[in-house]
Amino acid sequence: MRNRLVLACGCFDILHLGHLRHLNAAKRQHDTLVVAVTKDRSVNKGPERPYMREEARAAIVRALRIVDRVILVDSSLEALKKIKPNVFVKGGEYRNRILTEDYEWCMANGCKIKFTGPPIDSSTKYYDRIRPR
Repeated sequence: MRNRLVLACGCFDILHLGHLRHLNAAKRQHDTLVVAVTKDRSVNKGPERPYMREEARAAIVRALRIVDRVILVDSSLEALKKIKPNVFVKGGEYRNRILTEDYEWCMANGCKIKFTGPPIDSSTKYYDRIRPR
């Protein structure tokens, strides 16, 4: 049986329970989980974001037992081209919002797109609560 490689991408700027559930769901059905963390310069979450620098976000994700490899990227398309996964996993909130270039790459390269459950949390919500006013 061949190794099934799954890719999950995100900012992970304040890791929360929703992230953990998403990554657990991705890992459960596949052999190797690669997580692409968005580089600081490409995070578009608003002013003063990301809250944590890319090296810190990547180190926290890398520390999770379910994660086999972490890479830093500017875009999900860059991650897809670099990793060439069998499966690209997105959170349920992206079901109707997947980027056209990601969808086209997956279709052209035999990569399945799967979605995990509904969102249960938000880094932005936490950031808004801890941000100095």
